[in-house]
Amino acid sequence: MVSRLFYLQILMGNQLKQVAEKQHQICLKLESKRGAIYDRNYELLAFNLPTRSFFAVPDEIQNIDLVVRKFAPRVKDTPQKLKSRLGKKSKFVWLIREVEEEESQTILSWNLPGIHFREETKRYYPHYPLGQYVLGLTDVDNQGLSGIEYQYNDPLSGKDGKAVFLRDALGNSFPIKEYPITSPEPGQSLVLTLDLGVQSIVEEELKGVIQTTESDAGSAVFMNPKTGEILAMAYAPCQDHSVSIKNKVISDNFEPGSTFKIVTTAAALEEGIKRPEDKIWAEEGSFKIMGRTIHDIEEHEWLTFKECVVYSSNIGMAKVAMEVGKEKIYKYAKNLGFGSPTGIDLPGEGKGFIPPPEKLSDFTLSIFAIGQGVSLTAIQLLNAYSAVANAGTLMRPYMVKAILNEEGKVVKKFNPQQIRQALEPTTAQTLIDFLKDVVIQGTGVTAKLEGLSIAGKTGTAQVPKPAGGGYEKDRYLSSFVGFFPAENPQMVGILILDNPKGQHFGSQTAGPAFKNIAAKILSLQSKPFLMTQLPSEKTDSSSTKEILSFPLKGGKSQIFMPDVLGMTAREAATIFSAKNIPFKIKGSGVVKSLIAESRDGRSSSQLLIINCEPR
Repeated sequence: MVSRLFYLQILMGNQLKQVAEKQHQICLKLESKRGAIYDRNYELLAFNLPTRSFFAVPDEIQNIDLVVRKFAPRVKDTPQKLKSRLGKKSKFVWLIREVEEEESQTILSWNLPGIHFREETKRYYPHYPLGQYVLGLTDVDNQGLSGIEYQYNDPLSGKDGKAVFLRDALGNSFPIKEYPITSPEPGQSLVLTLDLGVQSIVEEELKGVIQTTESDAGSAVFMNPKTGEILAMAYAPCQDHSVSIKNKVISDNFEPGSTFKIVTTAAALEEGIKRPEDKIWAEEGSFKIMGRTIHDIEEHEWLTFKECVVYSSNIGMAKVAMEVGKEKIYKYAKNLGFGSPTGIDLPGEGKGFIPPPEKLSDFTLSIFAIGQGVSLTAIQLLNAYSAVANAGTLMRPYMVKAILNEEGKVVKKFNPQQIRQALEPTTAQTLIDFLKDVVIQGTGVTAKLEGLSIAGKTGTAQVPKPAGGGYEKDRYLSSFVGFFPAENPQMVGILILDNPKGQHFGSQTAGPAFKNIAAKILSLQSKPFLMTQLPSEKTDSSSTKEILSFPLKGGKSQIFMPDVLGMTAREAATIFSAKNIPFKIKGSGVVKSLIAESRDGRSSSQLLIINCEPR
C-alpha cells in the first residue's frame, strides 16, 4: 500500500493532478472584435453584427423529439441526422450559428432544457453585393476566406483572448489565479483605395451591358494611373451567384487581341524603327506569312504607322513586328508587366504567359503582335495602359491605403510604389496621341464623350479551345481599355465582355459602356481623383498634383479642387459644372492657372477663375 501511494502521489502526482484539473477546468475563448473595412471616403463596407449561436448539451435535453422538430427547419441536417447527432454521447453539439436578434428571440422563447447559446458576431456588408469579389467573405468563425478579408485576415481578426475557470460539482465556475484572464486584442480596420461611388457606377454599367449583349460574364477595373490605387473592381456573371472564392478579374488569363498592340507600337517607337508618319502597305486586307493568312476587318491600302493603330490593322502591326524583331517585342512586353504578377495585394493573382523569343516563328511573332498566342490578366493589361498614361512609369496596383487602430488612428500607411520606368516619357506621349485618335476617328469612336478627351483602344479576340488547337467558333472576348482626361490622365479603366452575342466587336459593345461609365463618374459630386485625407495627416497640397489649394482674397481660408491643369477649357468646365462649383473662364485653350475669388466680399460666396492660354 505504501509503495502504491508513493507511486500515485510522488511519481504520478503531477500527471494525475493535470488530469483532475482538466476534468474540472473550463477554457473559454474570448473572441476578438474583427476590424471594419472602409472605402477611401470612409464609407463603411464591412463591419460586425452581434448574434447568438445555439448549441445543445445532450445529457440535459428532456425531449429530444421536440428539439429536433423545432430546429430541423432551421439547420441543414435532416431530422434523422439531427436526432442522431443529439443522441450521441457528446457534451456539446452545435445547432445553429450566428442567429440575428429576431430569430434569436424566437428560439429563446421556446425555453428548451439543454439548449444554450453563446454570444458571437457576424460579418455584415451594408452595400452587398457591391464589391463582393474584392471584399471577399469570412467563414462562420469570422476568418477570411477570400478577397481583402483573406489577404488582410491577420490585422483584421486581431487576437482572441482566453479565460480558464474551475467548475465545482454543482456547476459553479471560479477563476483560477494560476491562469489569469487574457483579454482579446481587437482587430485593426482598413481604409481601401476603392471609391464606393465609382464602384457602384462600374457595377451597374457592367451588369447592364452584359444583359444587353447577352454576354456570359464581364469584368471591369478602374484605377489612378499616377498612384496605382484601384478605384473600382468588378466581376459579374450573366446570372447572379453566391460569392466566389476566386476573383476572376485578377486570376483568369485570356488572349487580349488588339489591346495588346501597344507593345509592338511602343517597341517600334522607342527603338526608332518607326515614326508616326511612316507608310505601310496594308495588302488590301489579306497577307500571307509562312503559308498562313492574316486578315484585316477592312481592306486598307497605304496606312501610316499611326493609322495602323488608329484603325487597328492586323497586317500593318504584323509587318511592324517583323521589323522590330522577336527579342525587342519580348523585351517591351516584359517591361510593361506582361508575364509577371503585378503584385496587387489580393490573393490568387495569375501571371499570364508570354512566349520567349526562341519559341516564335515569323508567323507566331506576327500574331503575337496582335494579341494572339499570349495570355494575360485584366489587371496586367490595365496596368500596362496606366504606364502609358503615367509618362511611361509602371506602378504597382494596390487596394489598401491605410490600417487603423481601434481609435481610428493610422498605424500603417501604404504609399504608391513604382515598379520601373517601362517607357520613355516621349514614347508614352506619342502613344497617347495615337490612342486619342483611336477614339476621335478610329475603332474606338463609340467611346467618344463630348466635353472629355478619352484615349483608348478596342479589342476583339477569339477564344482559344480549352484543349488547345485552334479557336472556338463564334465566341469572342470584347474589350476596351482607356484613360481620361487624355491630356492629364486621372483615371484608367478596362471593360471586358465574355462571349457577347450578335454584335461582338469591342467597338460595338465595350466602347459605349466605357463612355457611359466615364460620363457618370464625371457627374459624381465627390470626385474620386480628389485626395482623401487620412486621420492625423497634415494637408500638404504642394506635394501632390491631385489637390490644389487656393487662398481667398481678404482671408486665410482655403478650398480644394480637382487638378485640371493642362485640360482643355471645356473639360475643366464639365468637371466643375458637375461639382456645382461656380466658375468663370478667362481666355481659351488649356488651363494654365486657377484662382478662387470672393464674389461679394464674403468668404462664403466664391467664384473660381479658370485662366486659359493657347497650347
